[in-house]
Amino acid sequence: MSTTADSVGLRVLAHAIAAVTVGSITVMIIGGLLSGESFSDGLPYLLLLVVTLAVGWLLALRLAHHPIGWILMAIPALFVLVAPLGLLAEAVRPTAPGLAQWILWYTGSDRVDSWSWVPPVWLLLVQLPLRFPDGRLPSPRWRWFSRVTVVSLLLTIFYLGTSSKTVDTGVPNPVYIEAIGIEPSLQLVFFGLFAACFAVCISSLVVRYRHADALGRAQVRWMLWAVVIAIAALVLSWPLPFELEWLQSWVLLAYALIPIAIGIAVLRYRLYEIDRLISRTAAYAIVTLVVIGTYALVVLLISLLIPGAQEHTPPVVVALATLAAATVFLPALRWIRRLIDRVFNRSQYDAERVVVAFGERIRNGADPHTAGIDLIGAVGQTLQPSAIGLWVRRDRR
Repeated sequence: MSTTADSVGLRVLAHAIAAVTVGSITVMIIGGLLSGESFSDGLPYLLLLVVTLAVGWLLALRLAHHPIGWILMAIPALFVLVAPLGLLAEAVRPTAPGLAQWILWYTGSDRVDSWSWVPPVWLLLVQLPLRFPDGRLPSPRWRWFSRVTVVSLLLTIFYLGTSSKTVDTGVPNPVYIEAIGIEPSLQLVFFGLFAACFAVCISSLVVRYRHADALGRAQVRWMLWAVVIAIAALVLSWPLPFELEWLQSWVLLAYALIPIAIGIAVLRYRLYEIDRLISRTAAYAIVTLVVIGTYALVVLLISLLIPGAQEHTPPVVVALATLAAATVFLPALRWIRRLIDRVFNRSQYDAERVVVAFGERIRNGADPHTAGIDLIGAVGQTLQPSAIGLWVRRDRR
């Protein structure tokens, strides 16, 4: 009973984190549009947030006690936390300047030495590779290295958080250390340690790959290539000047490869055995977009044909659009589910084909003497039992 209650509580927590993250993303988008920023420049960042949150949320719901889903959910939450906290800092700045000073110390995303990106990147490029796919370290001998990564995280935050005189225009840094700010060689030391942790994390995936079976190697291979590309993109972006922020934003596309790789491992190679859940979720999401698009297209076309319908949509247009959307729903759902199962959930797709073929043979008048053999063959291909038998009642006449 307690285990079930814990699982329900963790699922509620997953929903709450997802809701807060989506709200923060919305605040970030609205704030960017109001400030005149181009939406296309922030598109890679938005893609990283949405993909990581979606994969982590589904894993946390299906495997509430598995750390991979929670790590994935924490990454976009930490990235977008600066948006609502920035608004809070501006709101309390006149009445509580001390509190605003510490909030801006964390959320100073406009500074070159901002450190709010360090914890989520550490989770993405260090903890995920170390703990993929079972949520544990490769072996107990890796515990010392896990502690080293925590030390490197704290040292990097310490360097970035104390090297700037101000956290915002006219707001001094509460923990500024002059000796760190004027010593550029320390940057090489701290960032070098951070990069070394990335390299060792890649080696942990290589170790897992060498000791895995064929299916495990297929799962780890996607993660390995994604991590290598993401880490290479991050390290190569460090020497870029801060003025090339638009180029650094596109480097985030490389980071998005990691949750995408986990999604592929789940869908294509049956990782965590939730491929059916995610394939069905993806199917209904795509069908929803198709239905909404059909409704909007019908309304648009009829409004163009009927004079005056642009200003006021007649009820008949709404009724026709609703009828068209309802007509499209079931055929689109069957076609999209079949397509997704064929690509990602192949075992389910093959099993359905075997069952359909067996039904066709029975309907077309199969030989009674071979029907039992056909039934055993269909069950063996779909369920793949270790042993199978068929009990047939004989007529005693």
